[in-house]
Amino acid sequence: MSYNFFELSPVPACILEPSLLFKKANSAFSRVSGYSKSTLEGQLNWNDVCEFRNRRPDFSSPDLWSPTDALDDNSIYSMTIGTKNGTKKEYFVSFAIDRENMQIFAYLESAQTRESTSVLSYDSVKSFDIEKPAATWVQKQKLEAIGTLSAGVAHEINNPLMGVINYAEMVYNGIENGNPLRKYAGIILQESNRISEIVKDMLSFTRHEKEEAKLHDLTTIFCSTFGLLKNGLRSSQIEIVIPSLDIPIYAMCSAGRLRQVYLNLLTNAKDAIDSNPNSKKEKIITVYWTKVRKREKDFVRTIVEDTGPGIREENRHKLFDPFYTTKEIGKGTGLGLTVSYNLIREMGGELSFQSEDGLTQFYVDLPESL
Repeated sequence: MSYNFFELSPVPACILEPSLLFKKANSAFSRVSGYSKSTLEGQLNWNDVCEFRNRRPDFSSPDLWSPTDALDDNSIYSMTIGTKNGTKKEYFVSFAIDRENMQIFAYLESAQTRESTSVLSYDSVKSFDIEKPAATWVQKQKLEAIGTLSAGVAHEINNPLMGVINYAEMVYNGIENGNPLRKYAGIILQESNRISEIVKDMLSFTRHEKEEAKLHDLTTIFCSTFGLLKNGLRSSQIEIVIPSLDIPIYAMCSAGRLRQVYLNLLTNAKDAIDSNPNSKKEKIITVYWTKVRKREKDFVRTIVEDTGPGIREENRHKLFDPFYTTKEIGKGTGLGLTVSYNLIREMGGELSFQSEDGLTQFYVDLPESL
């Protein structure tokens, strides 16, 4: 199993052996506990770090690991984490049993978040699908497989495409001016080069990038991402408003990670406009850059603005939650904003949004320098 999304999730999470030995912990769990992952994994037990405040699940029961059994109906537990520096933090924890691999998934939510958002109250949770979290990991694996497959397909397309372009050039150059066949050869050459650009953008997007954040031109990264969506935006009759891209705009980032963020935000903006029940409203996505100063540090802000229906007040606090989506089944996974949020944080930046009067703006803030 790949733990890429597990690692990137903003939700503190860990995977436990049946003995409650830490098998895997993500960075968010490491941060809240104060223990490094190397200290936790394979070294410490859940009970060394966490303490249930009242009731607790009985993971020692053999019946729990049978396919017909599960945790009791109210499977969210109150607990405290004893951090490495000696302080205690209050959390709620949900468990999911992976019977096939004999392991336990644990997902944490801070008590403050639960009280402020009132997504679920401790006493009101009466039906928690213990198998659902495990199913989401399977879905994530499918998405990763699709990403790997698309990269391979892009390579396979690229090879014969080069042959088509070369032969089209030969035909084009071998036909005299005025011959209508020269025009058709030119169209073949033009469209083949357009496919080549799309393939190049796909390969850039799917390439695994391990580079550390460094100074990049944000407009160049945006252009390579925009090429993937240009035709889809045109078919939806969405107008794109962007400033002149002749002047480079530099900030600290990883090019591959920022491409993914830009793609997620542009895709969400397009989907929001497409879903707007008000067909008479203008269909516009605006992208521009500005500089902001926060906490005595300079940032470069990318603003992605759409004229969709806006984000409802009751949905705003859940926007960056894993697997949360308002899109129709089959049109969204609920991963895009969660992954984007974490990718930007890893680059030392921040992702935020504002939605008022049917106008939604997402802000990608990246450090201007080290």
